[in-house]
Amino acid sequence: MATDRLCRCFFVLCLATLGLFSRAVANPQIIPLQTSVAFSSHSPESRWSVPIKSTDGSTVYVLSLDPDFDSGHRTVTLELVLRHADDKTDAPNLLDPTGRRHGLQAYDFAANDLAQGVEKSAFREKRTVSLKKLGLVVRIAVSKAAVSRISAGNYQLDALDLQIEVDNINP
Repeated sequence: MATDRLCRCFFVLCLATLGLFSRAVANPQIIPLQTSVAFSSHSPESRWSVPIKSTDGSTVYVLSLDPDFDSGHRTVTLELVLRHADDKTDAPNLLDPTGRRHGLQAYDFAANDLAQGVEKSAFREKRTVSLKKLGLVVRIAVSKAAVSRISAGNYQLDALDLQIEVDNINP
């Protein structure tokens, strides 16, 4: 009887240890990233991405800026997207941990929202996205946003400059 109880306790301890280990592997510490991106609708290079590396040097995430076009192929929104390094480009955005995106988010840069200037936009110049499940925090500063009217009440993005920091959440 005592042996069975001891074996069960040991088994539970092993499972708990494996659970903690798998969580540590699932959320590796990253090398803090500071980067900037300058989008221009006049530039042929409209795609931007940067790898985010773990402390062991492997790429664990990719941060990108994905455009959303209107029917006239004008950029009306840019979305900051975080994906696992091995994800396909249509994988869900990890910056939206709920997967139930609704409305404008801090990682969206919509021309209509920026039309009255960054300081009057929904999220203003500085935005923060905390990803507790991943153990990350993303800080975004909008240093420049230029839009132009395409129709009554509708705008396109002409230019957007961002400073982005990705860091581990401090325990």
